[in-house]
Amino acid sequence: MPAVVRIDTGGTHGFQARIGGSVGYESKLFSDKKCGGKRKAKAAAIAWLEERGDRYAPRRFGPKKGIQVNNMSGTPGVHQSQLTRNGNVSRYWAAHYSIGPNGRRTHRSKRFYFGTKRTSDEARALAEEFRTGWVAAFEKNGTDGVKQFFREWEEKYPSRKTTAKKKTTGRKASGKSTPAVKTASDRKAAPTGATKKSATRKPATKKPAAKKPAAKRK
Repeated sequence: MPAVVRIDTGGTHGFQARIGGSVGYESKLFSDKKCGGKRKAKAAAIAWLEERGDRYAPRRFGPKKGIQVNNMSGTPGVHQSQLTRNGNVSRYWAAHYSIGPNGRRTHRSKRFYFGTKRTSDEARALAEEFRTGWVAAFEKNGTDGVKQFFREWEEKYPSRKTTAKKKTTGRKASGKSTPAVKTASDRKAAPTGATKKSATRKPATKKPAAKKPAAKRK
């Protein structure tokens, strides 16, 4: 950010102009003595900044039109890469976008994996379709166009999250509900049939033991 700062330290008295950006940083001191006073020193510092304003102007935040040297697709912003997890290699074509579905600036890629469900050519075609559609939406209506593009893309190619959400919503609409799972406390509270029967039984009475006949005296 450009700035003009007052310096009064030791034998230094003047205004320092500072400016920086993507191309670097520059600064220059305009002393009161050399410029003929405080006002002239400040005016000289501001004029110096204005001369360099165009050089440090922020770059346009949007799609890049050039193709990098390592690009293998021929479409700007589309490249092939791979991801390794637990020794498993997953290959994909990716389409870069710098403005997300919420209209905010970002640096992300939409990945289209291939090898199981689709071929490399199919994944590449999807990545190029995504990238060209995103660029066209941005150039036509800016961030609003990008938001609309992401909504239309999700309708055309729903993600796993969207598909799962639709299935859950469909079950609720049809009135089907999952059976309730009884917990251990519920099982204890509700006695089984065998427990009920044992609760209503009368206590068993013991029969008196039979008396042995008395032995005859001789």
